[in-house]
Amino acid sequence: MKKRLVKLVSVLLMLSVVSGLCACDEFDDYDDYDNGNVYEDDYDDDYDNSYDDESDEPSKAADGTVVVSDFNADQYPYYAVLSSKEKEVYSLLYEGLSQGGKKIDCQKANANEEQLTKAIDAVLNDHAELFWIDNQYEFTYDSDGGIIEDVTFDFFDFASTSDKLNDAKAAFEKAADDILAGIGSQQSAVEYERAIHDYICKNTAYDESAPYNQSAYSVIVLHKSVCAGYSKAFQYLLNKKGITCYYIPGTTTDSNIGGEDGAHAWNIIYLDGEYYNVDVLWDDSASETLEEDVYPFFNLTDSAFLYHTRDNLAQSLPKCTGTKYKYSNCFGKTVEVEELEFEDAA
Repeated sequence: MKKRLVKLVSVLLMLSVVSGLCACDEFDDYDDYDNGNVYEDDYDDDYDNSYDDESDEPSKAADGTVVVSDFNADQYPYYAVLSSKEKEVYSLLYEGLSQGGKKIDCQKANANEEQLTKAIDAVLNDHAELFWIDNQYEFTYDSDGGIIEDVTFDFFDFASTSDKLNDAKAAFEKAADDILAGIGSQQSAVEYERAIHDYICKNTAYDESAPYNQSAYSVIVLHKSVCAGYSKAFQYLLNKKGITCYYIPGTTTDSNIGGEDGAHAWNIIYLDGEYYNVDVLWDDSASETLEEDVYPFFNLTDSAFLYHTRDNLAQSLPKCTGTKYKYSNCFGKTVEVEELEFEDAA
């Protein structure tokens, strides 16, 4: 007997913030720059963009078997921390979703609900380019063995048909290309990071009622969002420039200073062999409050990244220990995190 269960992916908002330089490595041609993990989308040639949203038939692997794709662990860290069976589900989900499929056949993976949930979280965290997926999905399973049969995702209304999805992809890519063209050429990865960080801060309004606010689309196209949108847009734009950047869901834990814990999202960036935490939204909020550009949450170690705690799979991602590219070590004095005071968002 089949059963159907509807689930909602976590919605992340924010907690508001109130109140000698290192040599940055230079390079002549950024497209040839390798910071250790150059981002290249190796999957465009493997999957076409055909999509018939009127079809109720689930997407399947081409030969009817599960083939685990070679997702580079440095570029797709959530894939790397999954079990082998969860990786099979991840591969099926990515193949279907990247083609615009809503209903994905998962029977070949022989996975249970827990494995499906981890695979979905991993796909959505690794792939900011899948910006059209809404937060809700449902799946059917065999009640006798608990094996998942298929999973169906909700898409945002701008992707409700194949034509609309293609138009949204074109608009999203054009907006992203325009942003990067406007930033212009930079001399180092950390300078690209700061330029993209600053663009998002200066051109995005924090708005909990913003449509599609769990997607990079809300920032790159609509310019209003919450922490999830900020973080996924930052991830997408940096990856597009060849700079490894991860999306990190978690919680803010500032009860020791009188605030409340809450869901939040930020990023990890990889520069010259080391990992750093960065919270674009909290830098934006601090800058707005102090009425000047400040970078208290730009490229910090885990120990210095106060009030942030990773959730679930993100806890298995690399530790952040780099200090070379902390803002004050590269660009000069700024307000430090220890100097800030906090209050809950209104």
